[in-house]
Amino acid sequence: MNTDFARLEGLARLAREASPEGRQELLREVTDMFMEAPGDLSPKEVDYFGDIMGKLAFEVEMKVRQHLAETLSTVGAAPPDLINRLANDQIEVARPVLMKSGVLKDADLVEVIRTRSQGHLLAVARRSTVSEKVSEALVEKGDDHVLGSLAGNAGAAISRVAIEKMVERSKDNDALQAPLIDRRDLPSDMKKKMFAFVSDALRQHILSSGAWMDEGQVDDLMAETAAWFDSDAGEDVKEGELSLAEKFIQRKEQLHQLNAALLLKLIQDGKIAEFIAGVARMARVDLPTARQAVLETSGEKLAVVCKALEINTQMFAILVEMTDPKKHRSEDDKTALVGVYSRITAESAQRALRFLRTRKMLKKENPSKVDWTK
Repeated sequence: MNTDFARLEGLARLAREASPEGRQELLREVTDMFMEAPGDLSPKEVDYFGDIMGKLAFEVEMKVRQHLAETLSTVGAAPPDLINRLANDQIEVARPVLMKSGVLKDADLVEVIRTRSQGHLLAVARRSTVSEKVSEALVEKGDDHVLGSLAGNAGAAISRVAIEKMVERSKDNDALQAPLIDRRDLPSDMKKKMFAFVSDALRQHILSSGAWMDEGQVDDLMAETAAWFDSDAGEDVKEGELSLAEKFIQRKEQLHQLNAALLLKLIQDGKIAEFIAGVARMARVDLPTARQAVLETSGEKLAVVCKALEINTQMFAILVEMTDPKKHRSEDDKTALVGVYSRITAESAQRALRFLRTRKMLKKENPSKVDWTK
């Protein structure tokens, strides 16, 4: 490289005397020399090339710097100081370097995020890999467009703290919700939080991404409904408490306030007895049956009752969570249950409850003729 290095010295001297057009030509020639074998250059030679190219680049028009930035963006041995200057240039110049250059360190990127435009931040968010440190800086300074790009970047490592901030921001940003939901590293509690406020279309996408049951399995689930309700009724809530709860629900019904929204508020307020009494009243089943539907571990009976009442999928997902305070259901089970719920028809659930009521009536009229153990 000695001959080329001497040639470079001559070009550097010429650069001090050249016209603007001549400087552009010199920059192209120096860049071509550097690109012949950048990996074979010593650190001193790299710095020297960087110094010459830097002096020339910032004395020519922007289009020439754009070409230089694109050329150097994928060169691992590119001069660090020059790459940093290009990264802080106008976005048309900085974009390829910010998106592609491996020469830029986390500290360099964070400084760009701290001081430059949203266009610069967007380019950083689109890098093939983004560290947690850089992601956190983007979440602090970035607009919704930047956050959406970061969320959709599978190569971005995003900390729990940053994810929580993004989920909070997504409440008012539909465009941010979809890429967040699709992230493999989105914590399950964050997904559940988002489920409460995302659009119906996105909610269906969430359900479809979880465990899946085909139509035949859904039909089997419905066919087994009577057997589920006929077994393991469990302990009753205290009789006095239920009586008071029934009176409360009766008053709400008389005031035309007994509806799905009331049920949701009752369960959120921890009023389990009133919630069970409300379910019983709305579904026209007895209290032990309603209690069993609400408190049994699988949640399948609750799904049948809620679907018969035509409670929407969003509300059912919340009920699945709220009726399992001891966390008997796994996250996969909950996802599968909500997914099945979205495919059960209200007609089939209502038919199952009518069958249940008929059996209960027959038991009262002819108790010796009905075997409730089957």
